[in-house]
Amino acid sequence: MRYMVLIGHDEKGGNNMTKEEHGALFAAYKKYQDELRKAGVLLGGDPLQPSSGGARITLADGKRKVVDGPFSESKEIIGGYFLIEAKSKAEALEWAARCPAANLDSWSYVEVREIQVLPS
Repeated sequence: MRYMVLIGHDEKGGNNMTKEEHGALFAAYKKYQDELRKAGVLLGGDPLQPSSGGARITLADGKRKVVDGPFSESKEIIGGYFLIEAKSKAEALEWAARCPAANLDSWSYVEVREIQVLPS
C-alpha cells in the first residue's frame, strides 16, 4: 500500500530557528530520506517552496479564481512530503514516527494518509 507522509507546521514554524538549526534540520531530513531509500520504501518526496510562491485555484458561481500565495488564512502549512510503500498502516506509522517533523516541538507535525486507488 502507498502512503503519503505529509510534513506540516504552523504558519510560524521554524521562524525562530537559527541558521545552524535550519542546517541541522535539513541534514536530519536528508538522513531520513536516505533511510527510507535504503529500506526500499521510498517512492518519492521533496520539500515544498513557501506558500508565498504558490497559488490556489477555486471555482465559485461558475467562475474560476486563482489566488496567489501566501495564504494568510491558513493556520497550518504543508512543507513537504514523502511517498512511501508500506505493508500496513502500522508500518507506515513506524516510518512516519522517525521523520524529523514528528520529533520537533508542537509547531510541527506529520500526517499519514493512505493513497486511495480509483477504480478503473
